[in-house]
Amino acid sequence: MKYYLIFMLTIIALLISGCGDSVASSKEEKLSLVFATTMDDSGIDKDIKDFFGNKITELSDDSMEIEFFMAGQLGGEREALEQMNMGEIDIGYSVLQAELYYPEYNAISIPFLFQDLDSMREFMDGKVGDEIKEIAREVGGIIPMGLHGYGARWTTSNIPFSNIEELQGMKIRMPEIEWWVNVWAELGALPTPIAATEIVSALQTGTVDAQENFLTNIAGRQMWDYQEYLMKTEHIQLFQQWLVSEDTWENKLTTEQQEIVTQAIDETLAYADEIVAASNEAFLEEIEANGMEIVYPDQEEMREKAQPAIEEIIENDLAPGVYEEVQKIMNKE
Repeated sequence: MKYYLIFMLTIIALLISGCGDSVASSKEEKLSLVFATTMDDSGIDKDIKDFFGNKITELSDDSMEIEFFMAGQLGGEREALEQMNMGEIDIGYSVLQAELYYPEYNAISIPFLFQDLDSMREFMDGKVGDEIKEIAREVGGIIPMGLHGYGARWTTSNIPFSNIEELQGMKIRMPEIEWWVNVWAELGALPTPIAATEIVSALQTGTVDAQENFLTNIAGRQMWDYQEYLMKTEHIQLFQQWLVSEDTWENKLTTEQQEIVTQAIDETLAYADEIVAASNEAFLEEIEANGMEIVYPDQEEMREKAQPAIEEIIENDLAPGVYEEVQKIMNKE
């Protein structure tokens, strides 16, 4: 009997000890969230990614962490959005969701319409932005959380232009974005859609005379080896939209964790603004140091010349009332 009691007490002690370990383990277990984007783990994107990961750790007191999958490791933007809809990807940034889920509200992708990132953010934070968020949740299972930019897109060429007349007939490489192609055609150029990977060969073979891009790509591809002039066209701001899976938001995160994710994203967007501005200044210095001449076209003339194409997009492709909201913002300036 004595040995039986000792045996039972030992079993009970082990069970209590095991339960204690289980409770401690559950308390110490981190919430790991999957972040995915098609952007490379380098330059501005690496800085943004590292800042966000550290901010989540800091704000959560190390109870949350981010597992990063950069450069399309989990698939292209379409595949990533599908996984986000199912809750397999928790957070990321992208631009394709606008084309897939709410193209008729995507005014921020029209060249020459918005003059800076702040006005684009104001638009997204207003009445149309609320409609976009509702559609994005209903159709895509995602929640838009804010924009970060890379700066405006510039144009490079071996033939400089400072006005519309000098731009006429110039063969310029464009991404395969219909609105952009239509606007540059209205300006009198000959836009040619070509994949980004083929830009250099297209310039070398004379398929195109010029190309447009943001400064980090112009410097990164060392365009001074192929082009002599850099034109400050600033025809559109390049941006990424931060997204959170609705499934993650509703089923994985507590209210406190939702607040942590929101604050971390907000602080990351502010940080991105700082480093993008500084990086673009450095890119310009590098570009000039390598022999490219900077030319300053008449941007207002370009904007006015592009108006018929812009108005056609507004009339045929945008939902009623969207452009009126744009005008309210732009008329304040």
